[in-house]
Amino acid sequence: MQDRRSREFDRRGQDILAAALALFESDDWESVTVDEIARRAEVGKGTIYKHFSSKDDIYAQLAIDFQRQIVRRFDEIDTALPVIEALQRHLHVAWEAHLSRKDLHRVFLFCSRIEFRSRLAADTLVELERVEQQVTAHTSELIARGIAEGIFADQPPATLMFGAQAAFWGAIQLVWSGYLSEGDRSSQLDSLTKFLLAGLIYHDAITADALARPPARSQTMQPS
Repeated sequence: MQDRRSREFDRRGQDILAAALALFESDDWESVTVDEIARRAEVGKGTIYKHFSSKDDIYAQLAIDFQRQIVRRFDEIDTALPVIEALQRHLHVAWEAHLSRKDLHRVFLFCSRIEFRSRLAADTLVELERVEQQVTAHTSELIARGIAEGIFADQPPATLMFGAQAAFWGAIQLVWSGYLSEGDRSSQLDSLTKFLLAGLIYHDAITADALARPPARSQTMQPS
């Protein structure tokens, strides 16, 4: 009986999240109220607060569930793959996840704001930060492995991680902002992957002298 009640409680919580996300598809999604979410989920407002302490808690749980899905897909990637192939697959997973659902992606971004996090309950913030660390750990481990194998530049992993994250998030925002014309996202991902890998592999080769006198294209290094 207790297991059944627990399952029903969890299902009701997922129904509330689904109702909220459906309302968040509109342009004025940040103004959606708990009353509106309750009506959409066909539950009383009090039921909402049995599952979530606030609307911010709903935002956070959506971001947590979204990133857990990414972690599960990362975990399915064969750890025995060569480092570059593994990184390419991780990029594909993250790219598809963040471009498949604009509503989830913008809730994710909203939950990254410092002012938003300052309003969260301590346990919710801990849960959010834990899953974020799990997502980041996959990429960090691959970069560290690439450095150890002599594939990536011999730099602190955090230095290379910064460049990789900057390139990835910049590309995602260019797509969702409409700055890029509608095109083949597979080709866009391919271009991003090449750019990102070039930075990881040839980071040490970009010196002040090299920037002052860049070599002709025919003289540039080619990946081994």
